[in-house]
Amino acid sequence: MRVRLQTGLILLTAYILMVMAMPINAIEAEDKTLYIKRLKYEFDNRTFAYLSMQKAAHVLKSEPAGVFYQAYYDLEVVNQVIYKRNAAALNFNYSANWFTRFRGHAAGFATHFITFSPESLIKVIVPYIPKLEQLRDLADPRYQSFFAYIVAQEQAQLEASQMAKAEGWEQGAKVLRAFVDSIDVDKITVIHGDN
Repeated sequence: MRVRLQTGLILLTAYILMVMAMPINAIEAEDKTLYIKRLKYEFDNRTFAYLSMQKAAHVLKSEPAGVFYQAYYDLEVVNQVIYKRNAAALNFNYSANWFTRFRGHAAGFATHFITFSPESLIKVIVPYIPKLEQLRDLADPRYQSFFAYIVAQEQAQLEASQMAKAEGWEQGAKVLRAFVDSIDVDKITVIHGDN
């Protein structure tokens, strides 16, 4: 009788522990899925921005907006270095698909016909920052410098766009240049999972 009672208690305890652990595992799985989804989207976004800003800076070089788009492109050049290094360190095998590359080239080509206003950039950036903050919060704390940078570079784009809207393209470009000048690539790069 005593053995049955002990066996029953062990099985009951194991069952309770298993049931209690299930929601945690489900949440962890959901978080990991969301993390990968947000991470891939951000890497796609940086590829898109790099390609589109490269073309925009070239097309608009003699226009008032040209200084802003050149500064934006300069940021994306640095981002390419930072993101590639960190993708390797995070074992995140990223490669932009054809659609992302097509969108980037198409947006850059569109600058032959229209100049995207600071307002249009602000409308895209504002709802995107909370998604990047969520990505940062889901990431392994060991990689904090990289994920903090992801949010910071987007916030710099927002501040620059707001400044361009309020005081003109050149002033917005100054904000971007100041941010780019403040970047220490080696402090942002994750090396073998360490900061």
